[in-house]
Amino acid sequence: MKLAIVGEAPGVQEARRGVPFTGPSGKLLDTVLRGHGLRREDCFITNACLCRPRDNATPSARDVQACSKRLHAEVSEACANGSPIVTLGNVASAAIFDTKVGITTFRVGPPKQSHKYPGIKIIPTVHPAYVLRMADAFPTFVDDIGKVHARIDVGWEAPQFAVFDEGPIACRALSELRQRSGNVVVDIEVGAEKDEVFVHPDQYQLLCVGLSYAPGRAIVVGETALQDPGVRYVLSSVLSNPRARIVAHNGKFDLAGLQYITRKAKLGFDTMLASYAVDERQGTHGLKYLAMERLGAPNYALEIHRYLKKKGENFAHVPRPVLYKYNAYDTTVTYALMQMYDDQLHRAGMVRVHDMLCRASNMLMPAEIKGIRVDRKYLHTLSDEFQAKLVELEILLHSKFKLDNPRSPQQVKAALGRLGYTVSSTNIETLTGILRLTPPVLQREFIELMMDHRKQAKMYGTYVKGILQRLYKGRVHPTFLLHGTTTGRLACRNPNLQNVPRDSTMRRMFIPSKGRVFVQADYKGAELRVMACEAKDEYLRSLFAEGRDIHSEVATAFFGSGFTKDQRVRAKAVVFGLSYGREEYSLAQEFQIPVPEARKYIDTFFSMIPRTVAWREKITNQILHGEDDLQTAFGRHRRIWLVTNDNMNEVVKEGLAFIPQSTASDICLNAAIELHEKYQLDIRLLVHDSILVETDQPEEVVQLMHEVMPRVASEVYSDYVPFPVDVAVGSSWGDV
Repeated sequence: MKLAIVGEAPGVQEARRGVPFTGPSGKLLDTVLRGHGLRREDCFITNACLCRPRDNATPSARDVQACSKRLHAEVSEACANGSPIVTLGNVASAAIFDTKVGITTFRVGPPKQSHKYPGIKIIPTVHPAYVLRMADAFPTFVDDIGKVHARIDVGWEAPQFAVFDEGPIACRALSELRQRSGNVVVDIEVGAEKDEVFVHPDQYQLLCVGLSYAPGRAIVVGETALQDPGVRYVLSSVLSNPRARIVAHNGKFDLAGLQYITRKAKLGFDTMLASYAVDERQGTHGLKYLAMERLGAPNYALEIHRYLKKKGENFAHVPRPVLYKYNAYDTTVTYALMQMYDDQLHRAGMVRVHDMLCRASNMLMPAEIKGIRVDRKYLHTLSDEFQAKLVELEILLHSKFKLDNPRSPQQVKAALGRLGYTVSSTNIETLTGILRLTPPVLQREFIELMMDHRKQAKMYGTYVKGILQRLYKGRVHPTFLLHGTTTGRLACRNPNLQNVPRDSTMRRMFIPSKGRVFVQADYKGAELRVMACEAKDEYLRSLFAEGRDIHSEVATAFFGSGFTKDQRVRAKAVVFGLSYGREEYSLAQEFQIPVPEARKYIDTFFSMIPRTVAWREKITNQILHGEDDLQTAFGRHRRIWLVTNDNMNEVVKEGLAFIPQSTASDICLNAAIELHEKYQLDIRLLVHDSILVETDQPEEVVQLMHEVMPRVASEVYSDYVPFPVDVAVGSSWGDV
């Protein structure tokens, strides 16, 4: 045998035939094996458990233990000649390794060893059934099976580094580095765990700075040396050297932490953003992940995490020699990844995307550091109002339906039971499903009260309590994620201001600094204009060129010239649904209308835009039958890894949304970059196709945004249709 493969337990097809992996998961496994020159006939395939669990449940630890002797005997015999083992999923990996670590974490890196099978190469990976549900896991599965032959650990060597923690010696080392040109990798360690909680850069306890200047070589400037003004001066000159390209992994974090040393450093290359440019999937861009998976590095973070076991402990609690070694590894790994991605970006034609993201990183960093001021008095008023509303709803639910705690799923189930509904879940889908059945008045009232309570509780927890918890000196400082979505849209967290409802009640809590105002510019119908450009749709072109209102024209086509406000809202829903393939069933549910009527609206709208419909059909065919990735004018890719009967509808909807969403977002991103780089506007927030600026010269900024943003759209994308903006000025975000 060339390979032993261990799965979880028999599925329906396997249980019937008595042969492992003969259903859909088996077909996928066979395909991937063939792609790596392996055949099922050359493999021994078994499962950790031979019995099919009731209701297809995951086998328990007790089930695995009951089969352990049989499994060990089978695998030992199959691997007697040294054949490697592949374990598929959590259960199989637990059986072979005696580990409880989740497979998505455990699989990372080179093949592993188990004391049960000494000397045998073992490759843990995800189960093919998981891949069938989560298509973006397909390349991970393919890569892991490829580890049967490949050796990703070839060439890994521990880095050589020197620590300088005395001022004069550190100055000499940095002075030598200052004379160099080319790449300088920078990585900092601070007394706060990245991404765990919000800590403003002003609060960072800078513990060390690592600098790598050649493959496998680094210096570490220690905590004591960093207190020396002379060291900080020379370090500043290294980081602002015009002959050097500053490289980092998530450089927005590192350069923000060095703001008190220099504000002149500009990110030139970012290995996290490079990883994202060549592979837009989520969860694959962390430094340790890439170090192990792409470079074959050991998990060098294990040593440092021995000192971070108690709540509240951070890197400041790590002995400095251990921390400095860790910092040196981070720095040299980043250098190696830079070399790898420099080549990959050029071969994949993704240099333009990476460079745009780096410029955006330099633009967004000051926005994060400055943050947005919060009207605390108004926020506390909102808090009181929400709490009063929640109490009012809870009194109604108790008095009418004997529900003491609407936050308790068990009590909500019991209340529904008393109303004649037996449910297994109380989630929003269940509640809306009951509403669709047109329940009696009393039951409808209960559902509507519950949904209102959940909405109010969500708003209160997220946008009132959540904001209060994240205030620093009266401001919130959101983190912008340039690698946070598969579409390329900018994401945001801590707090996520992009999700704050457009309702001015919430947005009014965000205010400019004293003596200043907000100016916000929104591209008008950007995604629809992108579709017009992509499809070369003459109707949309003339409509946008003449400044006509598409929603009114569509409403007229649906209902005649005397359409009502509600009918215009319905037309708007049809228009906006175009970009993500909204179907008649969704419209029918939202507006409580028959499905044929909703279908008629869509058909009527589609008859007005035949070129756009043809473009959508072309994209759909490319997704379902094509070999090429979807690609935007900015060079971003959306790779369609695996299309199955189960995920087909969602994959098509995501694909239809990708080009309009991604392109509109990048138009706005490029406009923000120019407004920052060329005009030094004080940008505070981006929300997909809008830019929020703080200023004490609103008239000039309004004129500039009216002038620059449409021009940038025509220069970096297309002039087939205009891309005008709505610009407004206000004393709060809600006012604009």
